[in-house]
Order: sequence, then C-alpha cells, then structure tokens
Amino acid sequence: MNRKVTAIFAAVILSFTAVQLYAVPIDKIFTSSGQILDGEEWSNVYIYNDDTIVDMLGGDVDGIGTYDASTVNVTGGHVNTFDALEFSTANISGGYVYSLRAGDSATASIFDGGFVSSLTATGNLGTVSVYGGIVDYVCPGESGLVNLYGGLITDSLSALDQSVVNVFGYDLIKTNYGGIYGHGQVYGFWSDGTSFTIDLNGLETYSHINLIPEPSSLILLFTGVLILRRIR
Repeated sequence: MNRKVTAIFAAVILSFTAVQLYAVPIDKIFTSSGQILDGEEWSNVYIYNDDTIVDMLGGDVDGIGTYDASTVNVTGGHVNTFDALEFSTANISGGYVYSLRAGDSATASIFDGGFVSSLTATGNLGTVSVYGGIVDYVCPGESGLVNLYGGLITDSLSALDQSVVNVFGYDLIKTNYGGIYGHGQVYGFWSDGTSFTIDLNGLETYSHINLIPEPSSLILLFTGVLILRRIR
C-alpha cells in the first residue's frame, strides 16, 4: 500500500514539474525600453511610461496592452489581441496581429509587411492609419478616426457611431451600392499609383467616408479652376 501511495505521489510531482517547465509565463511588464524576441511566449505584455519603447522582433503573445505615451514596434512574431490605450503608439511593419485596437488618444499605424486581421479605432479620437500591409477588416466606432493611405483591405470596411474614415488618393469614387455585401464600395488609386477597391459593410458606412484627393490632384484642380476663370 505504501509503495502504491509513494508511486502515485511521485507521478503527481513529475506531472506538476512537467507542466511548470512547459507552461507559458503569465505576463511581462515593461516600465523601460526592451525587446520581445523569437522563442519568447507571454500570456500578457503590459507597457508603461512615456519614454518606453518596446521592439517586438518575434515571439508569441496572447495580449498586449500599452499605456501612457509608450511605443511598441512590431516587426515579427504573433499577437492575438493588441490594445493601444491612452497616448501610446503602435507601429506594425511585420509579424501578424489578429486584433488591433487604438482607443481614446492612442495611435496605431500599419506599414508594408504588417498583417492585421481586425483593425479598430475607438473611444475619443483613437486613430488608425494604414500606409501599407494587409488588413482583413476595418471597423472604427465611437469617435475613432481611420486614415487610409495604402495597403490592401481583403474583406471590408465598416464604420459606426461618430467615427470618420478618410481615404487619401486620386480618382477616388465611393458608391452606396454593389460590393460583396451590397452596401457599396470605395475605389481609386493610392498615391503610389496602386489601384484599390474596398467593399463597404453596413448601410451607414457610406456616410462616414471622406474622399481626400492627394496634394498633386488638388494642385491640378486648383490650376484648372484658375485657367477657366482667366478664359471666362
């Protein structure tokens, strides 16, 4: 009997030790600048303080939360949920982020090489700017602001509440009909000459979108108006 109890106790100890050896750490807290590297696995990462800059070069993180005026640069790795809050900044130019949200006065930017599945701007002037990369779905809400300068939106754009979406480019057109959801499209050319088409999702999305011609287009338009005035 004693041998059986001893064997069971030993098995439990071994199992507990194995779990501890392979368990993902609960969290990581940055209060000063640092890095997240290949091979690191974190459940939650929290970044604080105005001068803190964290470079995520790789690794796997379930959740990132940024506060104060901290900055996170993601160039590799995988993040499940990323909440940029307060006055913090998130720059995505690599890796994969499943869900990225800029809340209140936080700012998030997507560049070439970045891949975000769901992109949201919320709160009081949470701002998201897309310069490149791939985004599946964009959905600002509350008083969020989205600026689209480039990149590829593979699914759709949806806008709610008092949010605003600014689309920068040339030969820009928006419709409130057609597209894969039947709610309209925005299409034209980014400033680098790349053509794009974005499907709208939601009946009210159309009214939230501003088309903003690039500076060269505005100059040509202004010049044309002056010429017409002189002819007249």
